[in-house]
Amino acid sequence: MYDLIGDIHGHADELRALLHHLGYRPDASGVPRHPAGRQVIFLGDYIDRGPKIRETLQLVRSMVASSAALAILGNHEYNALAFWQKDPAGGYLRPHRPWHIMQHLRTIEEFCTPELHREWQGHLAWFRTLPLALELPGLRAVHACWEPRHLAYLRQELPGLRLTPAFMLRASRRGSPEYEATEVTLKGREVALPEGISFHDKDGHQRYLMRVRWWQNPAAAAAYRDYYLEDLPELQNQPVNATSLDPWHYQDEKPVFFGHYWLRGEPRILQPYAVCLDYSVAKGGQLIGYRWDGEQVLSAAKLVWAPRAN
Repeated sequence: MYDLIGDIHGHADELRALLHHLGYRPDASGVPRHPAGRQVIFLGDYIDRGPKIRETLQLVRSMVASSAALAILGNHEYNALAFWQKDPAGGYLRPHRPWHIMQHLRTIEEFCTPELHREWQGHLAWFRTLPLALELPGLRAVHACWEPRHLAYLRQELPGLRLTPAFMLRASRRGSPEYEATEVTLKGREVALPEGISFHDKDGHQRYLMRVRWWQNPAAAAAYRDYYLEDLPELQNQPVNATSLDPWHYQDEKPVFFGHYWLRGEPRILQPYAVCLDYSVAKGGQLIGYRWDGEQVLSAAKLVWAPRAN
């Protein structure tokens, strides 16, 4: 079966510790492999922020190449592709603004010599081979949000759900269907906050839209804290006006695994068929995995993590 692992962000030591904890051992070529033939599914965000991005990419890619793992694209890999793809209108698809550079800086630093930059070009090419989501017998995997209408559109436009430069050019145009589908799938669903309310995200940017718990029925939320994903003291206890929200939420009885959301605290199951495996390893949290053995209803007992490396 599968061992699913959330956002790594260049924390290769924590990844090796978790793989060891899960029973993976290096084979003759040094690739971690499970003796019972289990596979890892990596949920994206391999780069940026962490101390060993190059080593993380080498490890993840070696496991995928040797069929010890599967991997999907995260928003940081998508952003990297856009950061380095030139825009025919001038500049790059992801403009080289200071905050975009800062988000990507650790990766730039690790591949700063001409020789290493050539290696980085190979990693960018590899990112294009990664699907935006996986649907396997018994489970689904996506980086941020499994919304069927967007995934249906992406499947129509992208064979194998793999990005192309032409699609990325269209997706770089805010308001296009390519932009909306990619943003939701890789970065999550967002809704507008009440007028006059905003917040600063983890990178210090002021936001007027907030990500929501798409795996939860908004009509069942008693207050903002039950549906919105940022801790805003002025909103936490206010009731949610569910009639003003899109009622769509994940209701399928097929487990979906995702990362992206920088959760904190004790790892938990979000609902019987949905679990987030991002517990902020890049901000002092844990690298989290889930040991899936075919069960339809997810269990907190199957969540696993190893002590952080010193």
